[in-house]
Amino acid sequence: MEILTIVVLALTGIITAVILKSYKPEFSFFIILFLAFLFFGWIVSIFQELWSSLDFLSVYYEENKFFYHILFKITGITYLCEFTSGVCKDAGYSSIATQVEIAGRILVLVASVPVLLSVISMIQNYEI
Repeated sequence: MEILTIVVLALTGIITAVILKSYKPEFSFFIILFLAFLFFGWIVSIFQELWSSLDFLSVYYEENKFFYHILFKITGITYLCEFTSGVCKDAGYSSIATQVEIAGRILVLVASVPVLLSVISMIQNYEI
């Protein structure tokens, strides 16, 4: 049911922003920015619930706890860069948005290197 609340809130905010855009464009931008931060806070709270659930599971799989941290780090990087890029595009700064997206891709690549090294190590230690 939370998704229904988000959809209604987003549509209401967008309609309000479109109506206000012809009168006061700056208010339109602030409404969109407010909604973006509201949704960001909601997603962070959901992320915290998911983290505690997976942290509980990691007690049973202690060796995979390392991979949970990397998974959350990559997910966080991706979400933050997508969020920032969207706000930059809404503000009319698409070149900055593109740079944020590129930086996010590079950071995801850097964060995934330990997983790649772990896979290579497992392949090297595998005996036929």
